[in-house]
Amino acid sequence: MHPTIEHITFLGESAVRVTTEKLEGVVVPAWGSNLISLTWRPTGQPLLRTPATAEAYHARTTLHGMPILFPPSRIAGGTFRFRGREYRFPMPDPARPYHIHGVLMREPWRLSEAAVDGEEAYVETTIVAEETPAVYAALPHRFTVRQRFRFTTDAVELRFVLESRDEEAMPWGLGYHTTFLLPLPGGDLSRCTLQLRADKTWALDEQLLPSGELVDNPYRDAMAAGLPLDRVELDDVFLASPDAPFEAILTDAGAGLRIRYEGDRRYFTQWVLYNGKGKPDRGFFCPEPLTWVPNAPNVNAPAELTGLQALEPGASAEVVSKLTISEV
Repeated sequence: MHPTIEHITFLGESAVRVTTEKLEGVVVPAWGSNLISLTWRPTGQPLLRTPATAEAYHARTTLHGMPILFPPSRIAGGTFRFRGREYRFPMPDPARPYHIHGVLMREPWRLSEAAVDGEEAYVETTIVAEETPAVYAALPHRFTVRQRFRFTTDAVELRFVLESRDEEAMPWGLGYHTTFLLPLPGGDLSRCTLQLRADKTWALDEQLLPSGELVDNPYRDAMAAGLPLDRVELDDVFLASPDAPFEAILTDAGAGLRIRYEGDRRYFTQWVLYNGKGKPDRGFFCPEPLTWVPNAPNVNAPAELTGLQALEPGASAEVVSKLTISEV
């Protein structure tokens, strides 16, 4: 079948539903350009954790769909200095002495394209920094972000394009808080595994901020072979092995599905792996690809390890990641 696009209402918000032969996805521009739902059509299995109500979504925004983290993860004290300039990010929770998950996730984006082209369908959203007060307050630079979702028969490609229109260099980092249902409906956590290549993990303090020290990954060999996910509790940061593809492979043998999550090796360097670590709302697994380590501008380590990057005046960066679903 050829892909189709429908403009729908999802929990009170304007959304775009894309249907291909094997996938159905829903993008909500007003919710941070979130791919809020993804379903494997041959069996009707939902893949992403999707809210039942708008109230549920707003209560745990990061644990639904694929929130865009820009910059990703935590910033100690909500502040850092870069090339002689101070940046301050909001810290709305007094219990958390850090900023978390960036300034794009809760902002409304503009739908700029939704179209079918042969065997592919595209949804593109846009946000302009200086037209978005919360973004411009934290990152006072003139820049535009475009998020393009390309749907094919069994895959979704995400293309994040960052374009500078400023006269000064801007620090930047990107991540996705991708929240998969795990086990999948009809699956079994005891038959779920993760394959990922990471030789090192970052030592974290009590706020889960990297100390700057890298230590051996205790799960290295098990991850390379297929780490059983019913045996681990994770909220950890791993440095991806530089000599291997940047990818995480989730397999639920009970549900009969495999998810390959690939990222652009030019930019992505880190994985945060999170499964609730003993909290009562388990039933999900978050492999979070990041271009920089949490708190990167404040970490005492070389930029080639932390992933800290600058977008130079007038320059652009294009970061691609991809989900491919297959039967086991």
